[in-house]
Amino acid sequence: MIYSMTGFGSGRAEAPSLSVLVEVKSVNHRYLDVHIKIPGEYQNFENIIRQKLSAAFKRGRLDVFVRIDYKRENIKLDVNHELIRAYVDMLSGLKSAFPVQGDVTLEMITRLPGLVTISTSDLSPDEQELIAKRIKDATAIALAQLKQMRITEGQSLTEDIDRRLANIDRHLQTILAHAKDFVEHYRQQLIARVSELAPQLVADSGHRLETEALLYAERSDIAEETTRLRSHLDQFAGLKNLEDEAGKRMDFILQEMNREVTTILSKTSGLNELGANIGQAAIEIKVEIEKLREQVQNLE
Repeated sequence: MIYSMTGFGSGRAEAPSLSVLVEVKSVNHRYLDVHIKIPGEYQNFENIIRQKLSAAFKRGRLDVFVRIDYKRENIKLDVNHELIRAYVDMLSGLKSAFPVQGDVTLEMITRLPGLVTISTSDLSPDEQELIAKRIKDATAIALAQLKQMRITEGQSLTEDIDRRLANIDRHLQTILAHAKDFVEHYRQQLIARVSELAPQLVADSGHRLETEALLYAERSDIAEETTRLRSHLDQFAGLKNLEDEAGKRMDFILQEMNREVTTILSKTSGLNELGANIGQAAIEIKVEIEKLREQVQNLE
C-alpha cells in the first residue's frame, strides 16, 4: 500500500478542567518537516508530539496546531518586565525624534504579544503527567485520522497510477510491434540513401556495404531499450506494495524510464512511417511518465 502525503487530522482529549486539541495538516515534502505551534507556556511538552509524528511518518511537511485549556486554581502569571521597559523606551525615543502626539497607556502595553504568560513552572508532577497524557491521547486521535486520509488519498493515486501504467504498457506494445521490422527497414533505408548519394560506391563494394549497413542497423536497434523499459515498468508496479518511502523509489525509476524512451526517440528519428509510429508511441509514454512524476511527488 502506498500513502499520500496530503491529509488532515484532528483530535481532542479532555479531563476535569483540562481540554487539549491537536490538529495536524500534511502536505508533500522531500523529507519529514515538522512545525508545531503550541502555547509558549506548554512548550516543554512539544517533544511528545514530535516523537509521535517521527514514528508515524517518513516524509511530508506536517503543520501542527495545539490548543490547551487548563482551568487551574491560583494561576500564576509571568510578566515580561524587560519587554515593557524596552517598549516604553522605544516609544519615548520616537516622541523625542518625531512630532508624535499621544501618551503610552496601559491598554497599549497589554496588547504586546508575549507580555503575559501563564506560568507552568509550578505544575505538580501529577498535573504534568495529566497534561502529557492528554496531549498523547489527542495526538494519537489526530494521527489516526491523518493516516486514514493519507491511505484514502493513496488509494486514489494508486488507481490513477495503474491507469497510466496500463497506457504505457499499451504504447510499449505498439513500439514492440513495429520494432520487429526496425533493423531490416533501417538497413534498406541506409543502402538506398548511399545509393542515391554515391551509386559508384554501391557498384564497387555492394556486398561490403550490405554488411556494414546491417551492422550499423543492428547497433541502432532498440531491443535493449525496450527490454529495460519493460523491466522498469514491472519494478515500478511492484513498488505499490512497498511501505517504506515508495515515492522516492518510484521517482528514480521514472527517471530511468524517461532515459530509455529518449534513446528510443533518438534512434528512430528519420525512419519515415515506421519511425513515426514508434516515435508517436514513445512520445505518449513520455507524457504519461511526466504525469506519473507529478503524482509520485505526493507519495510518501
